[in-house]
Amino acid sequence: MARWGSRARRWLIVSAALVLSSCANAPDRATVTKGAAPGLTSTEVSVGALATMSGAIAADFAPIVSGVRAYLDWTNAHGGVNGRQVVLTKVADDGGSPSNNAVQARTLVQQDHVFAVVGVATAFFTGATYLARTGTPTFGYALENEWAGPANLFAAYGSEIDFSTLGPQIAYLAHQVHARSVALMAYNVPQSAGVCSATQGALRRYGIPVGYEDLSVPYGGDVSSDVLRMKAAGVDLVVSCMDVTGNVQLSRTMIQNAMTGASQLWLDGYNSSTLAAYAPLMRNTYFVVQHVPFEAAAEMPGTFPGLSTYLAAMRRYAPRDIRSEVAMDGWLSAATFVAGLRAAGPHPTQASVVAAINRLHSFTGDGLMTPVDWRVAHTVTSSPACEAFVRTTTGPGGRAEFKIAFARGSNIWVCFPATRTSHLGRPVAPPTGSPGT
Repeated sequence: MARWGSRARRWLIVSAALVLSSCANAPDRATVTKGAAPGLTSTEVSVGALATMSGAIAADFAPIVSGVRAYLDWTNAHGGVNGRQVVLTKVADDGGSPSNNAVQARTLVQQDHVFAVVGVATAFFTGATYLARTGTPTFGYALENEWAGPANLFAAYGSEIDFSTLGPQIAYLAHQVHARSVALMAYNVPQSAGVCSATQGALRRYGIPVGYEDLSVPYGGDVSSDVLRMKAAGVDLVVSCMDVTGNVQLSRTMIQNAMTGASQLWLDGYNSSTLAAYAPLMRNTYFVVQHVPFEAAAEMPGTFPGLSTYLAAMRRYAPRDIRSEVAMDGWLSAATFVAGLRAAGPHPTQASVVAAINRLHSFTGDGLMTPVDWRVAHTVTSSPACEAFVRTTTGPGGRAEFKIAFARGSNIWVCFPATRTSHLGRPVAPPTGSPGT
């Protein structure tokens, strides 16, 4: 079910990370052992994580470990799973290196003997092939479709990614803000340009005018000429398929050129630290989110108990990352693993846990996202595609804050069919079991 969603930031993170050199996995002789249960004792299940914990882009990935730890600590505080504590015994750091990611994946399996890898967060998941081949249950979030296919790789929100489902959501936003001319801005790398390119076609199908586009912005390059052309084209909604650095630079340049009336959609930057640092540059800025937005707990108290549980556990176990979307990915990753471990019974093997998860047909991460059907989510994008919208606004005392946008009562989801054009004024109903419906 993974589509792009708030996780579009993943491709944007890769855009910045492409300064690193790619490297193919080293060959291995990994085999799947059906009855394997490494890291399992009568009292404990040992799991590992694989993330970029150090280096220039670590801040984009390291919080996944906080989310995993918080969920496992919360689970253990409530009795563990089938009499066992689930313990994160090893956090492997690839340092942002593609070759090291593959090495660390093998180390977790061959030396650390973990039962599962719970919490993968890296720009270059070169260890995917090895982990798939060994049958190691593996959980994290997908940057690209390296997660799609293998039955034992479980990305948060589903393992298949479809850029095209972004288009109806942005067209809906354009419709809601009565945009007459939309601009699309992306870096000159596939991970960024691909998102905006897919959006471009969808906007035209929905009859939304694209007044300006630049899908080859150099990373860190000057965007003054872009802004002047947007202004000349009467652009009133700017869609940025860039990371926070690019978004901030673009917004600052818009203000410098008196282009302050346009709404913006950022695909990266939905977090408190970004808003605190750049609030003057984020006026009337929208975000799309695949999980229940953090603000729902205060705006709709009691409606989303899964979010309340997340916030309480994070406040206790990992307060620094409480409003991090990457930490949310870690929480959902751990929740998926624990659901499979519990369903596999008192004598689990890696294969039985994988099989148990792949029987889950309406998994919501304990009420944090629209349902994922793991019977098909390794290779198919579910329909309808649903997101929640958040926008920046001014709260009490003039302080900038995020608010949920376009909610209809407690239904926070905006959903469109994945395979056909639908009326922008009438989003379809979210799937049965979606939180808040």
